[in-house]
Amino acid sequence: MRPVPRVQCEHCSFAWYGASAADGLRVVGACPRCGGELDFLDAEAPTPSFAAAERLAGVMPAAVLGPPLTWGVR
Repeated sequence: MRPVPRVQCEHCSFAWYGASAADGLRVVGACPRCGGELDFLDAEAPTPSFAAAERLAGVMPAAVLGPPLTWGVR
């Protein structure tokens, strides 16, 4: 049985399960796969103390999440 995801894209339904991915996605602010809205499902997650949208607007997802491990489409 798979654990409950911490973040899920509302558009493409891709899910992220790791705490570090959830933190990085808060900074990016949109799905790195399709650009859709993100639904943060982790109730214990801290809210950022700064305005990420203003400070880091236009940040590439790889700058926060790291380069992808594979370039293949799943």
